[in-house]
Amino acid sequence: METIRKRLSSMFPGHSWELVSERSVRSIYRLVRRGEVEYYVKIYSPRTFAEKLRNILYPRTLHEARMLARLRNSGLPAPAVNNHVRAGSESALVTRAVFPAKALYEEKREKQIEVMLNMSVRLLNEGYCFTDMHAGNIILDCNGNPFLVDAYEISPFRIMTSGHAASLLAQVASVFDIPAEKLDPYLAQIRGIGDIGALRDKVRSRSRTLGRERVRRRVRRSLRDGSFSRAVFSPRFRAFVNREHSPDLDEVIACHLAQVSQGVHLYKFQEKTQLSRVGGYCVKSYRKARPPAEPYAVRSWKGSLTLLFNDIPVADPVAVIIFPDRGSMLVTRALDQPDLDRLLSSSGYRHMSLTRKRELAASLGALIGTLHKKGVYHADLKACNIKADADTIRFFLLDTDRVEQMRSIPEAKRLRNLVQINTSIPLHVSRTMRMAFLKAYCSLTGEDPKDMFRRVWRLSRSGDVIYCTGERDRIERWPARRDSA
Repeated sequence: METIRKRLSSMFPGHSWELVSERSVRSIYRLVRRGEVEYYVKIYSPRTFAEKLRNILYPRTLHEARMLARLRNSGLPAPAVNNHVRAGSESALVTRAVFPAKALYEEKREKQIEVMLNMSVRLLNEGYCFTDMHAGNIILDCNGNPFLVDAYEISPFRIMTSGHAASLLAQVASVFDIPAEKLDPYLAQIRGIGDIGALRDKVRSRSRTLGRERVRRRVRRSLRDGSFSRAVFSPRFRAFVNREHSPDLDEVIACHLAQVSQGVHLYKFQEKTQLSRVGGYCVKSYRKARPPAEPYAVRSWKGSLTLLFNDIPVADPVAVIIFPDRGSMLVTRALDQPDLDRLLSSSGYRHMSLTRKRELAASLGALIGTLHKKGVYHADLKACNIKADADTIRFFLLDTDRVEQMRSIPEAKRLRNLVQINTSIPLHVSRTMRMAFLKAYCSLTGEDPKDMFRRVWRLSRSGDVIYCTGERDRIERWPARRDSA
């Protein structure tokens, strides 16, 4: 990179260089003179032989320079190209800065949706498709006018199809859950599209697929040094730590192992897992995993992040630790809220107003409905694996080593989750509250709550009710006939 930097520096004397971002083979700098940003420089430095050969034959930055010029000729807002420079296998694109400017992602959600949908419609109507539409690729000038600043993934098309429109708009819809009444006016502005309803359905379907793919990518990337995690390597272990947390891993590990050996401050002690609290963290150690299976803590880390990236509340994942013998630990933020079964068996719940109880049941039903609507399945969704905050009416899912996301959850698995909850809460929770839970659930899944209630009730009655009161596990049997209370 030094060769191309020297060449560029000689072309822009008197400018200071400021690094904006650096990702593997791509670096972006701003060139500043007299306190004002005048240019942006994007340098592409390929590493592998294939990447170098490809960039020599047709530089990535040259493709983007030509596309930016083409967009401007079409009347679309894009930065002006100042220069393109090559040095061996490296290349650089220099564009005039839009200054002063503001990143779109700094704006409120409604503004982001409006700008991205408007930009999508303009691109489609001018004959362009874009496979990298997100708020990070758009900036706003001092007057609030948007500019596309990354054009590498833009490509022209000759004939507009609903597939082009669905592909582009789904990228926006997959990030923001946009209702039909907000999406339809933009669909109506796209030229050559007749059936808006059919296009809306395509956008919805494609956005769900993109959402799942985005979550999977983010989960995979969390197991390497990146924007979410930092990698930590030690002779004793390797770990990936959430960048929002800075635990002393050696101290956390030592304290947890000491507590397990002494049998103090333990939440759980089994052959497979041991759970203890260390300061503001919960630490869960797992037995060794047999190859080729993943370490258990890695599975739980992935499950937590699958929920987190789908906006499902969880105990914040802090770190995953893997030892050379394939033993592992998961560190999460400690939650002080009670487990759902303990809350429902407490005197506090018994003295709650009916309105408050109904709000609690409906909120939980909406959470599980959202979970299933997004295709996320938690194989152990019992009340003891749900933390409940009765004051804010919020819930947090725990025990995430068997969480997976799929296109759609089979009915049998959805029913299994509903039965797990229904049979892990005290019998004194009335049918009215159980029905409130299912009504909220079915309002999101589109099913008949009465029919769902009958099915869940029929499956539940074949087994016992098992829950924890805070003092001991309790087993209750369904009565032959039970009235609402």
